[in-house]
Amino acid sequence: MVCSERVVNRTVMNMSDWRRELSRILRSAQGHKVVFIGVGHPLRGDDYVGSYVAKELITRVESKLNNVEFFDAEDSVESIISKVIETKPKYVIFVDSCEMNTEPGEIRLISVSDTDYPFFATHGIPLKLLSERLLPQSETWILAIQPDRVEFSDKMSREVTEAGILISEFIRGKVR
Repeated sequence: MVCSERVVNRTVMNMSDWRRELSRILRSAQGHKVVFIGVGHPLRGDDYVGSYVAKELITRVESKLNNVEFFDAEDSVESIISKVIETKPKYVIFVDSCEMNTEPGEIRLISVSDTDYPFFATHGIPLKLLSERLLPQSETWILAIQPDRVEFSDKMSREVTEAGILISEFIRGKVR
């Protein structure tokens, strides 16, 4: 589902900054768990990108990495959150399609604490509320991708597909 968190513009990193900050997180996590959670509905076009990235990483990254785990939540983060909690992660990074009023395929890394959430959300539970209540000991982030279209479709746009591939390749290169 398209991320319902509203982005606070002053804290949003630009396209190149997400790589630098994600690299910093992965370096600083030595000895601690990092969890990536892909979120997205497979029949909502670009909304699927987070789940797409998670599936790519699950199938292409060594499954027994010391401190990095990947989960594919599709459109129900609630269905996997107990497994995430069991890992006691220092960092949780949601990969999700997010409306940021930018160009399709643009990628930003946003601290969940710097987002705002509405009363109702496209996720069953807004990511910020979920993080505050169920992952209070973890530093949580959203690796957000600007969608082009989220109507009923099993195809992502070219820009969002390319962003998903870029993210997947970048993370694979960092966690080998």
